[in-house]
Amino acid sequence: MTEAFHFWEERKCDDMGISVLLLGFFIVVGFLMVLVPLHIVKKQGRGSLPFKSSLVIGSLLLTHWVLWLTGFYGWLPARVADVLFLPVWVVLCGLGVILSGLEMKNNPAFAIPLAGFTLVSLIFALFLDGISQM
Repeated sequence: MTEAFHFWEERKCDDMGISVLLLGFFIVVGFLMVLVPLHIVKKQGRGSLPFKSSLVIGSLLLTHWVLWLTGFYGWLPARVADVLFLPVWVVLCGLGVILSGLEMKNNPAFAIPLAGFTLVSLIFALFLDGISQM
């Protein structure tokens, strides 16, 4: 009985280690999402306006984060939330990667934060999927 308990404690420590590493990664990406565009704007100016599709994907990702943080998906039935939550998040992240690549030629000061936000969202979605499978 005690061996199983020790195994569980070791497993919990491994999960906490991954969580702390992800938190550190998110902090580094967050700083880069702010500092690199500021440097680009300082060197090249604001540039042209971002594409409307990039703005739409960025706002949809932000809306998805707000819905998740406020617990909106907890109000839905479990089957509906499972169908909506992860697939929508992954599709939005895929579109965000594609559009941030296209936006890099037009307005890199907007493309870098969009790419960072997309990357953080994708890694967080995969992390939540991994936790939910435990």
